[in-house]
Order: sequence, then structure tokens, then C-alpha cells
Amino acid sequence: MSFSEECEFDPLDLEILERALEGTLDAIRDQEKRRREDDAALEVALRYDLIEIARWHGADDPERLCDILLARPCRQDIAS
Repeated sequence: MSFSEECEFDPLDLEILERALEGTLDAIRDQEKRRREDDAALEVALRYDLIEIARWHGADDPERLCDILLARPCRQDIAS
């Protein structure tokens, strides 16, 4: 749906609405991009932690490894 279907607005108002929508979408996309980058860093850190846990406890049960990982204190480089 485009704003041009809203006949109660004049063309200048429609242009303002379009620009506001574009700005909002850009901001949301930027936030999502940063979140994905943060998620990627978290995944790398968790992979290293899982390798360490598996070395100490064995790698025979994924649920157990997950429980151990989740029970560990949060690392500062992950949390920030």
C-alpha cells in the first residue's frame, strides 16, 4: 500500500509521509544490522566456550553442553 491511495492528503503531505516512512525503515534496518553484528560476535564467543566445555566434559550430549554453557557466568566481552 502506498500513501498515494490516501486521497485526504495533498501531494506535499504525501511526500512528507513517504520520507518519514523511508527514514523510519532506514533506522530500523540500521538497528537490525547492529543486532545481527552483535549476534555474530556472540555466536563466535559461544562457539569458543562450547569447545572449552566439550574438552572438559566430553561432547556426548548436546542438551548437557547447552545446560553447562547457560549456567556459566556471562563473559564481559559477550555482555558488552
